[in-house]
Amino acid sequence: MRQVTTVGVIGLGTMGAGIVEVFARGGLDVIGVETTEELAERGRGILQASTDRAVAKGRLDEAGQQDILGRVTITTRMEDLAPADLVVEAVPEVMDLKHQVFSTLDGIVGQDAVLASNTSSLSITTIAARTAHPERVVGMHFFNPAPVLKLVEVITTVRTDEAVRDAVVELAERIGKKPVVVGDRAGFVANYLLFGYFVSALRMLEQGHVSREDLDTAMRVGAGLPMGPCTLMDLVGLDVCDHIGDVIYAHSRSPMHAPSAMLGRMVTAGLLGRKSGEGFYTYDRPGSGKVVGEDAVPGATGLSSVGVVGSGEIADELVSRLRDGGYAVTHVADAQDREELAALADAGVVVEAAAVPGGELDGEDEPAPVEAGEELWELLGEICGPDTVLTTLNEDLAVAVGALSGRPEKAAVLRMHAPTGNGQVVEIGRSGATDDDTVATLRAVVTSIGAEPVVCRDRPGLVVDALLMPHLMDAVRMLDEGYASVDDIDTALQHGLGYPAGPFAMIDQIGAEEVLSVCEELTEAGGLPRESVQPSPLLIEHVLLDRPFTG
Repeated sequence: MRQVTTVGVIGLGTMGAGIVEVFARGGLDVIGVETTEELAERGRGILQASTDRAVAKGRLDEAGQQDILGRVTITTRMEDLAPADLVVEAVPEVMDLKHQVFSTLDGIVGQDAVLASNTSSLSITTIAARTAHPERVVGMHFFNPAPVLKLVEVITTVRTDEAVRDAVVELAERIGKKPVVVGDRAGFVANYLLFGYFVSALRMLEQGHVSREDLDTAMRVGAGLPMGPCTLMDLVGLDVCDHIGDVIYAHSRSPMHAPSAMLGRMVTAGLLGRKSGEGFYTYDRPGSGKVVGEDAVPGATGLSSVGVVGSGEIADELVSRLRDGGYAVTHVADAQDREELAALADAGVVVEAAAVPGGELDGEDEPAPVEAGEELWELLGEICGPDTVLTTLNEDLAVAVGALSGRPEKAAVLRMHAPTGNGQVVEIGRSGATDDDTVATLRAVVTSIGAEPVVCRDRPGLVVDALLMPHLMDAVRMLDEGYASVDDIDTALQHGLGYPAGPFAMIDQIGAEEVLSVCEELTEAGGLPRESVQPSPLLIEHVLLDRPFTG
């Protein structure tokens, strides 16, 4: 393999122009090719605008910008790629078009030049099959925006020469990227995992489980991801998501990647996301990220008093935060003391915040905690006024709280998640009988304690766990199949999708036992593709052996 010093890039749209910038920033000479002068000029404009922004933000000085632009030659002649040591195609995701590009390159570049595709999902093996030298073909998948995101997936086929693979990995590292080497599988690592998650999120929307805004809040704040799935799909482009999803499903035939009928209808209707000005959200103009016309969220109610039932750290913290939020709080530690519970008669909301000691000794020095159970809800139904909202942080169902208390329209559940770098989420699970006033009241309570509310139907996992835990389990299955390593999978999602930590680091932080428990609950509940929630044997092994995935 010769040293890569000159690189060609075919296709100068947003992605291709970004790849040109990455190579030029890395000190390489770059030849960019487009089909017409008009498209070539557009590519120059994208490169100029990107480097102008870097100068304006102080990330690049004017001399550095001129050095970068001076390394780039833009042309409409494929023949000008003759001196390239490596050529990356970034043309549209159409297999016939890619075959045409690679076949043409066979007669232009040297026999020891590397040919790479930036495809996000198409088979590298199929692309290479039409070339004279398939052993020199790899995937080199950059992530958008290429100058910012560090990940490069290097995809090999059964024919790829090891020296070619090693040269591309070395080049990616030289230009400051984080390469991961994977085999030729639809979606590779990042998109394969991402699109299974997208399908699950779309299913929630189609079924009316949660609103688009609350879905995005759940995953951005509750799971700590850079953005929610609706916002991310609008950014990527719904037509692109639909196409990539179809490619992955054609390969996997897995129900967890089954195409979304709703997404297909949106694409047919021309709702493509930011690029068209309308997708899951409406934007002030095509290409803008400024959302307009967001659904109004009910404002705060006239609630002034809240009751908290239970003892322990969670109850104490909740009492403190509610008082800081401006409420008069009545705290009853003993959920089984009717006289103390009578103090809650005038509370606008009563929250069961913690399990209480009691019941049989379980071989420990301390009594085993048990939930207050049926008796508490029956008592509160008798004691509290008819408009008092009853809710719990424990595992009771909203429908059970409503039935036992005799006020199903005033019953819901709360699930408080640990804070992430983006804040804290408290989910509000409602039954079919829970009225809108109850939901508005609980939204106000959650907001008052400095958390963000997410409202959804009361189903196993609600939103955060029902999306995040199967997503993490999918990463474990990928590892168990020998497709990629822990480090490569974590690198792919952290540096390609902007996750605060990779999935295995997240599992170790959450606890493998918790991930397993939620997935077992989702499996038993049904309603989701069994393959997406069924626990992986590898995860079970790590739980039983108490072994972390990382470190």
